[in-house]
Amino acid sequence: MKNTRKIKKQNSHSETSKTETKLSNSIFKENIYTNFSVLDLVTLGIYLVSQKKETCTFERLVAECFTHFPKVFGLKRYPQWPDTLKFDRVTRTLREKGLVIGGIGGKKSPGEFKLTEFGISVAKNIEKIITKNHSSKYAKEKSSATIRSIDDKLIDYIRQNVYYKRYTQNSEAFSISEAELRNLLRCTLETPTRVVKQNLTYFINTAKEYREKEILDFLLTCESKIFTS
Repeated sequence: MKNTRKIKKQNSHSETSKTETKLSNSIFKENIYTNFSVLDLVTLGIYLVSQKKETCTFERLVAECFTHFPKVFGLKRYPQWPDTLKFDRVTRTLREKGLVIGGIGGKKSPGEFKLTEFGISVAKNIEKIITKNHSSKYAKEKSSATIRSIDDKLIDYIRQNVYYKRYTQNSEAFSISEAELRNLLRCTLETPTRVVKQNLTYFINTAKEYREKEILDFLLTCESKIFTS
């Protein structure tokens, strides 16, 4: 009986070791990717799935991130299994930041996640940093910069936007359609109004944090013309 238990224990340990060895074959180095935030890695995960021309459902995203970044996305007590709870809040944050659209799910939707143009640029930047053979310390510094740069790039994006330039040329005569506002907020015509408003709120809060008064006035004007008029 004791021998049977010993054999089972050895087999279990062997299977876990095989799983860990398989997962450790990721193209990304553990000492590098573990210095990046979950938000960064999920953004990159969505990008990697899209590069394979596959639909990025929640399950597909979990598989992609767990395969490439097992140390971050594995359960603590059972590292051979993914921790799906790590994805829920992060995917909501990505939508709020304007990096991702979709992922809502439902009977008529596979819940596909898609990066916006802004999200793609951020993902490419993360991929560029994470794939280079930098030291762990360098990766950690760059990761922090990447997280902060999301909002930095958002401000630059607004400043270079054609609708904002139109506003600065003549704020009193400025007008914007709902389709144009959705374009500004990186939303499609199919994006739920709730998500559009969430993105606008995030843009407004970011402008407040950066004390960009003219950008804030512009966004508030857009809000009043579409949602409070």
